[in-house]
Amino acid sequence: MRWQHDWMDALRRPAGAPASGLRDARDLARFEVYRASFEANLGHALRDTYPVVNRLVGEDYFGQVARAYLRAHPSHSGDIHAFGAEFESFLAAQDSARDLPYLPDVARLEWLAHQAFHATDATQLRLAALAELPPDSYADLCLLPCVRLMRSEFPVHRIWQVNQESWGGDAVVRLEEGGVRLAVTREGLDIALLPLEAEAHELARALFECGSLDAASEDMADTDSLGRSLHALISAGLVAHTGTHLNSQ
Repeated sequence: MRWQHDWMDALRRPAGAPASGLRDARDLARFEVYRASFEANLGHALRDTYPVVNRLVGEDYFGQVARAYLRAHPSHSGDIHAFGAEFESFLAAQDSARDLPYLPDVARLEWLAHQAFHATDATQLRLAALAELPPDSYADLCLLPCVRLMRSEFPVHRIWQVNQESWGGDAVVRLEEGGVRLAVTREGLDIALLPLEAEAHELARALFECGSLDAASEDMADTDSLGRSLHALISAGLVAHTGTHLNSQ
């Protein structure tokens, strides 16, 4: 209904911009309480998704950016886990974040970790089980649903690692360490960041985009590289088998 859309639009506007249909100051006061709760809930959701970004920039700055993000990219889903997908690009456009050039990549890593955590379950293919597969079923090999991939010119895996609450090691991150190719995956209830060599990352990307080894192998003409890369991905626990040829994993 029109009034519902009007109220949702009003919720996303700054405080003091009322919705239509409010009768008096008492209604407006109640509406402002609802607006504050609405913003707080989405702000908490954004902090939960981007805890490292929050830690890097501080609570106050993150709160300001979160409110601005909410107005620029309002939630369009009833699933709160879908909120925050554009935060990386939003941060990249903020002049005040230019002193932290790696910040958008850290945000992208955290969004991928968020997706990995909420992905569906599947059983890893073990190297020992690979021998059970007839060659014609290799086409059914694919990445686990929880696997996400990224490249960065910054050591974002180290930035993420040293900003975990459980981290007790050296907290120094040297940006001159350079970039990284990562597989972001879930191990139980934990997120794992696995650096990959270039050819393994290339195959993983092809698998991610094509959905299966049958289609992905067309992008890799070098069969030796394909074999090495597939072995590396299976060893890292990133591959599943969608067919019915395996008795067990």
